[in-house]
Amino acid sequence: RRSSDPFKTQVWALARYLNVPVRVMDKAPSADLEANQTDESDLGITYVKADQILSLILAGYRNASIVNRGFSAEEVALVRRRVDSTHWKRHLPTTALVSGTAINEFYLRPVDY
Repeated sequence: RRSSDPFKTQVWALARYLNVPVRVMDKAPSADLEANQTDESDLGITYVKADQILSLILAGYRNASIVNRGFSAEEVALVRRRVDSTHWKRHLPTTALVSGTAINEFYLRPVDY
């Protein structure tokens, strides 16, 4: 994994390491669209479990193998479905390239190869 895409639990660990105030750490992640709304209640699984499952998915494990590690089939399917249904969010929009020096998803810097 690249350091620019940490799991939620890794962000929390970094915040603890950096001594982020407890009042900030204890606030449940939320879109704040409704009273008492939390991201975890909307997601239907805790971030701790979701991060563990996501880590296994990204490592190439199939659902049955993840279930064999102690997660329910419903939890694994939920995380897999979320990843699959939000794939488009992880890509930059297509742009018009008008010069050979434009920065885009197809541009490779010397450090990229």
